[in-house]
Amino acid sequence: MVERRKIQRTGSSSYIVTLPKEWIDSIGIKPGDYVLIYEHGNKLIITPTYTEAQQLVGEIRVTSHDVGIDEIFRVVVAQYLAGYNTITLVFKEDIPGLARKISELKNLARVKLAGIEVVDETYNTLVLKILLNLEELPLMRAIRRLHLIVNNMLNDAIKAFRTGNRGLAEAVIQRDDEADRFHFMITRQLALALLDIRIMHNLGIASPVETINYRILARNLERIADHAVNIARRALQRPEECRYCGEIADFGDKAIELFNKSMDSVYRLSRRTAEETILEAADLVNKLQDLLSTKILRDQEITDLEKTTLSMIYDSLRRIIRYSSGIAEATLNIKVARNNIVEIK
Repeated sequence: MVERRKIQRTGSSSYIVTLPKEWIDSIGIKPGDYVLIYEHGNKLIITPTYTEAQQLVGEIRVTSHDVGIDEIFRVVVAQYLAGYNTITLVFKEDIPGLARKISELKNLARVKLAGIEVVDETYNTLVLKILLNLEELPLMRAIRRLHLIVNNMLNDAIKAFRTGNRGLAEAVIQRDDEADRFHFMITRQLALALLDIRIMHNLGIASPVETINYRILARNLERIADHAVNIARRALQRPEECRYCGEIADFGDKAIELFNKSMDSVYRLSRRTAEETILEAADLVNKLQDLLSTKILRDQEITDLEKTTLSMIYDSLRRIIRYSSGIAEATLNIKVARNNIVEIK
C-alpha cells in the first residue's frame, strides 16, 4: 500500500499527517491509543506499541531414502539463519534408520545452534523451537565473544604448530563448534534486524547497509576460525624436524596481531586503524609470499612433507590476513554509513 498524504501544521511547532483507515482497522488500534515512531535515517517508521516481532514457521519435508543427515541439517541451519522461530521436520515413515537420523539431527542442532530446543517429537516428526532472547546477548557482545573464541583458537593453533603439541591442536579442532554457534547466532540476529525495524533499532544498527557489513564481519570471523582449525590439523601432521616451521609460525603471530588490530578498528569505528590494517595486510602477504617462493619451495634439502605442510599453512595464513583486511573494510563501510561527512587527514 502506497498513499500520498498531506502534511498539515498544528500550533506553532507541530505537524500532523493522517493515517490510512484501512491500516488502523487491520491492526485494531483506536483513538487514544499510542503508536511508536522510530527514526530511521531520513524516514519515520510507525508501529503499534503492542505488535510482536513476526513469528516465522518453517517446515522441512524429507521424502527420499537417499538424503543424508548433513544435507537435511544444512536446510535446518538455513531456516535458523533466515529467522524462523519454529522448524518442523517431517520424514517419510518408511525411511530406513529413521530413529537414528532424528537423534543425530537433534545432537547436531544442540551443538551447532544456540537457543534451539526440541518441543515435540514423534516417530517421523521433529519440532525445533528457537528460544533465543536477543536482549540477553546484544550484537556487539556476541561479536566480541566470537572474536575472543577465534583469537584463542588462532593462538593455540600457532603454538601447537610451532611446538608439535598434539593435545593443543586437537583442542582447537574441538572448539570450532563453539565458533560456529556464535557465528550462526549473529547471522540470525542480523536477518531478524532486516525483517523487523524494531529489532534493528534494539541492536543499535542504524541502517540495512550496516547490517550487511556486520554480516560480512561475522562471516570473516567464522572463516578465520576455520583456518585456525586447518593450521591445527597441519600441526598433527608436521614433521618433527622442520627447518621453516618456526619462521612460518612467526608469520602466524603477526597475522594474529593484524587480526586483533582489525577488530579494534571495529570496536572503535576507527577509520585510521582500519586503513593501517589494510595497508599492513598487503605488506604482510607479500612477505609471506616471499618466504614461500624464495626459501621453502626452492630448498632442495627439506622433505616433500615439509613443503606440502608449509604450503598449506601459508595458504591459511594468507587467507586469515585477507579476511582481517576484509573486516577493516567492513569497518570503513559502517563508519561511512553512519557519517555522511568524512574527513581524511
